[in-house]
Amino acid sequence: MRSTPLSALVFAIIGALFMVAAIVLAALGSFAFLGIASVGMFFIAAALIAQAARSPESRGPAVLALVAVALILFGTVATPFFYAGWGLLAGSAVLALINALGGRRLPR
Repeated sequence: MRSTPLSALVFAIIGALFMVAAIVLAALGSFAFLGIASVGMFFIAAALIAQAARSPESRGPAVLALVAVALILFGTVATPFFYAGWGLLAGSAVLALINALGGRRLPR
């Protein structure tokens, strides 16, 4: 059994704190709990990705892709986030490609 990466543990704790804050806000009658809960769910999803990714080289692009999807979804309401999300998604794809090529040299 492999140990839990530190990034997965940190993301899970932050996500759990956001979810607790969302529950408290919901109990107080605030509709802000929806935004806080969605951020908490994305942190928990990042923790699951960090746990599932086998190598540290694949964790970065996977978590960046998750953040990009979140920005694209939030960007449907706020347009600058939409474009930033697509840019981040492209960047995570390039980073994943660079990591996949690894030590191999490109032919000239």
